[in-house]
Amino acid sequence: MGAVRRLVDADTGEQVTYAPYAFSGRHTQVDKARVEAITESKAFTPSQKFLVLWWIGVSPEGMEPLRATGADISKRVGMSTDAVGKINRKLVKHRILVVRGRVGNYNFYRISPYIAFHGTGLEQREAVRTCNPPDIPGFDANVPARWEAQR
Repeated sequence: MGAVRRLVDADTGEQVTYAPYAFSGRHTQVDKARVEAITESKAFTPSQKFLVLWWIGVSPEGMEPLRATGADISKRVGMSTDAVGKINRKLVKHRILVVRGRVGNYNFYRISPYIAFHGTGLEQREAVRTCNPPDIPGFDANVPARWEAQR
């Protein structure tokens, strides 16, 4: 990571501290309230919650799908192909994953742009218009941080 540098504010002449982001590469905007609701929900198993977080990390920029088969994914996450397929289908049912392509009988997925998105704000606004919000049991978009775990 680069060193912290001192820059001069052009308007005030004051020195200001500048440090680059500590991200190791690409990064994504995440709806923390929805992710918290998913991870606290009793409707999802630990394996399902793990795959949600994995999908956040691997979903490509914009609305592109991850072009990987269930077998590819199962090798990467250490689960059986059947388990990955079953979990992905449940996440699609809840609109946490969205289908963004198909080859033969295999769907290509990505995380919902309501949950995580890599792109500009305008691109995200357009992306959410293409799908419905996720159905996260216990989540109320009007009352952030007040879900089933607190009821």
